[in-house]
Amino acid sequence: MVRRSTWILLVVFAILVGFAWFFQRYQANKANNAATATPTASPANLYDLSNTQVDRISITDDMGDKIELFRDSVSSNWAIADVPVDQADSAQIDAMSKQLFSLQAQDTLTQTPPLDSIGLVTPAYTITMTTTEGTQIITHVGTQTAIGSGYYVRVDSDSVVIVDKVVMDGILNLIKQPPLLPTATPIVTSTETAPPTEAGSQVTPTP
Repeated sequence: MVRRSTWILLVVFAILVGFAWFFQRYQANKANNAATATPTASPANLYDLSNTQVDRISITDDMGDKIELFRDSVSSNWAIADVPVDQADSAQIDAMSKQLFSLQAQDTLTQTPPLDSIGLVTPAYTITMTTTEGTQIITHVGTQTAIGSGYYVRVDSDSVVIVDKVVMDGILNLIKQPPLLPTATPIVTSTETAPPTEAGSQVTPTP
């Protein structure tokens, strides 16, 4: 007759075997799922350009305010139209242009809503870029998204995409705050003057 302790050992052994079998199947399924999972697509750049390929950037809002940036033909530095070249902050413009060309489409609308509902019939802002080859690229900036984290944007006749609001705000703000170098404040020096002579007083010459 089989002892009770033997039965207990057999039951424990069966449990261990079953656990090992299920654990192996779990690991195998986990590996299969990891191998067949579709990776999340990384955001694509809005433009296939670098700032060295663009000679002119014009930003206009729906009120008619405008700023026009261009590369000076002599120094190759960025400058501002109607502003002396040496007064434009070329480094700041260069940094902002790099942010513009590194903008990514966070989401692409596969089903485009009516353009007037997202502000793209009469865009809030229009960014016009002219490449070194003379090609113009026009970007329409519409309204903000419902949660306020991005803008609806359309480049030429491409699909409508959503871009980051913070980055785009920094670029659009160039209209209100042109990138100018600080103006040196002139130093005012005081000049000593002789004290005024009392009215009516005269100096009598010594004979």
